[in-house]
Amino acid sequence: MNKFIFKDYFHDPEGKIAKRMIFKSDNVIAFVLNIAKGEILPAHTHLESTLLLQAIEGNAKVVADSKETLLQAGELMQIDGQENMQVINTGEGVLRLYVTISPMGSEAFAKDANI
Repeated sequence: MNKFIFKDYFHDPEGKIAKRMIFKSDNVIAFVLNIAKGEILPAHTHLESTLLLQAIEGNAKVVADSKETLLQAGELMQIDGQENMQVINTGEGVLRLYVTISPMGSEAFAKDANI
């Protein structure tokens, strides 16, 4: 058993986005995406994976295969990996998303990143 505290993975981005890994196994990765005010996570796919996005702080517009859905703190969204998705921070501060991807897919997704 492991216990994690979301705030330990909150990071104010120096650029547009700060990704902080929480957990990685053969089956799933979990991380916090910290997206700066007004910034966009560019459109991309995750092939055969399933994604869960939970807004911890802030508000977002999620675009998946050209369908726009608003996501706010406390809400959870499921996205199929084949869907072309992008996330737009529409709030007044840093958008913080808890993300899981299963199965992991590319090893490149399982690392901290600053964009």
